[in-house]
Amino acid sequence: MKEKNSGIPSWAYLLMGLVAFGLYYGSKQLTGEDVMRLALGKKAGAVLSAADWGPVSPRILNHTGKIVSRKLKAGKPGPQQDSLTFHLVLKGEKATATIRTSMQRQPSGTWDVTKSDTVYSR
Repeated sequence: MKEKNSGIPSWAYLLMGLVAFGLYYGSKQLTGEDVMRLALGKKAGAVLSAADWGPVSPRILNHTGKIVSRKLKAGKPGPQQDSLTFHLVLKGEKATATIRTSMQRQPSGTWDVTKSDTVYSR
């Protein structure tokens, strides 16, 4: 008579392997923009559009030179939050530009930039 096997069946190992591969592949396909959209929800469009103009602006490029890296620090999002402040740090060949931007939600639900300040450092 056969002994009863109380271990994990082989199909479970196969399933766990497929799930692990899917998570690994999915994490490699995520970009910073995708993570920002997940974290900020409805605010993501306004924040990403404001962050995209930084490296392209000729005024900033005159001070910094070619942009080597950029880093975006956003405030903690909340469901009832009506304002948001974020910092965009652009490191260039000649200098670093830090852009501090405040955004406010309008009664219509759209986000508008209310204040923006750019600081350059070498």
